Amino acid sequence: MWRKLAQFSLTEFRHAMDAHAALSLTSWAYWFQRIGLLAAAMGCLWMVCAVGITLAGLFTRPTPADLALVLGNTVALDNQPMPRLQARLEAALALYRHGGCGVIMVSGGIDPADGRNEAAGMKRWLIDHGVPADDVVADPFGDNTRASALHAKAWLETHGQRRAVAVSQYFHLPRARLALRQAGVEDAGGAYPRRWFARDLYSSLREVPGYLAYLLRLH
Repeated sequence: MWRKLAQFSLTEFRHAMDAHAALSLTSWAYWFQRIGLLAAAMGCLWMVCAVGITLAGLFTRPTPADLALVLGNTVALDNQPMPRLQARLEAALALYRHGGCGVIMVSGGIDPADGRNEAAGMKRWLIDHGVPADDVVADPFGDNTRASALHAKAWLETHGQRRAVAVSQYFHLPRARLALRQAGVEDAGGAYPRRWFARDLYSSLREVPGYLAYLLRLH
């Protein structure tokens, strides 16, 4: 009798354990499904925001300004602007030649490792392409978009002027214009090069957290 009772208890125990394991698997599957749906929703939201930022940049147009702010990018070891930065400078040059601005500020950082100077390289490029040196202001301390906007504001105040137009790739313009407005600069729109690069897709996606950080003043 006791042997039968022990066998019965063991069988019940095994059934209980099997039921518990099945329940655990079901619970894990439920949460994995929920996490997957949440990740998919966040991915879709990210894409929608990236498309919105991209379209906002593409539809941006410049209006007459006192200053054109060219945001920095990569230069070679001899400070020669790399293709994406050169494209920005071409857009700024066209704007200047058509009377869209009186002065161009080139704002970029200095690489602490090898001394590459974005602002110096941009200024040299513009002078070599016919812009008078007096009409090009070099800001070698524009390590990021926020700093560049603040330096543009300081220059405008010093010279009794107000309006600035941002010059960068299209996906960067919404954040650059936001930074200028937050700095107290009168927004004169933006100009961007009509040259496209393979990295634009990645850069557009990266602008989503960048724009949000600026909007919330987290950076």
